[in-house]
Amino acid sequence: MSLLWIAALATVLIGGVLAWQLGKKYQLKHRPYALWWTVSFALAALAALTQLLAFARGGFPAWDYRAYLVLSAAVPGFMGSGTVYLIWRRFGHWFLGAMVLFTLIALAGAATTPVSASALSNVLEASATVAKVAPGAIVTLGYALLGGFGGLALIVGALYSYLRSRQSYNLLIALGGIVFSAADTAGQFGHGVLFFPAQIIAMLLLYFGVAGSNEVAARQSVAKSA
Repeated sequence: MSLLWIAALATVLIGGVLAWQLGKKYQLKHRPYALWWTVSFALAALAALTQLLAFARGGFPAWDYRAYLVLSAAVPGFMGSGTVYLIWRRFGHWFLGAMVLFTLIALAGAATTPVSASALSNVLEASATVAKVAPGAIVTLGYALLGGFGGLALIVGALYSYLRSRQSYNLLIALGGIVFSAADTAGQFGHGVLFFPAQIIAMLLLYFGVAGSNEVAARQSVAKSA
């Protein structure tokens, strides 16, 4: 259990630092993708914080778990939004609007679906088996829409961009999305020691991918002005 505490704490800290760094980049250039990637990292850190608090209490309180449901569901949706703004900016507003709508669906499900109190004592299992702990159609729909469309935009969008531009930062973004999916799979099979480190690795890959896109954009801007 102590390893899980440390891993959850590290996820909170790293997610917060990366959100702060990307937030500074957004303040400098006001690029929409930096804003929504900042939001996604902040949400990931907050989701990990709810897990950390649950570890400290020996289980999820119902309110804490409902917060976890919304935060964890929204992460891939806003990561996908950042990727769409980065690669297909003209579709960014439409995609973001859909993700906000899906997040509201997840929020409605989290607020209204009865939670199985007996399942909240095992934090990792409750985090991974959402459909069993909160067996509601609205919760399941919110997760499916955000995870499906957000994850698809994140991974496929980055790979498509790489095939067109051959810029290596796209591979980091795609790999980060794949590792995030692997982290979820590890959690579902109860491998808590792998779940949090995989999340950390994914966040770092995604961050360096976005940072790489900023460097390329800066070089292109300098070349055009020369």
